[in-house]
Amino acid sequence: MVSRENTVIAACIALAIVSLYVANTFTTLQQWQSAGLILGVGVLLPTLVNEFLDGRERHE
Repeated sequence: MVSRENTVIAACIALAIVSLYVANTFTTLQQWQSAGLILGVGVLLPTLVNEFLDGRERHE
């Protein structure tokens, strides 16, 4: 069985890849901007979402 955390992480990684592809197709990103996009969407976002959901579960 796949845990909620793994589902959130996998979805965010897929979103990061699609976002990077779309951004590179329609704009000219510099290397640091591409890295920021990957880190923001692929690392920071799932961390924040999982922390939020963990906090909600503790209060229920």
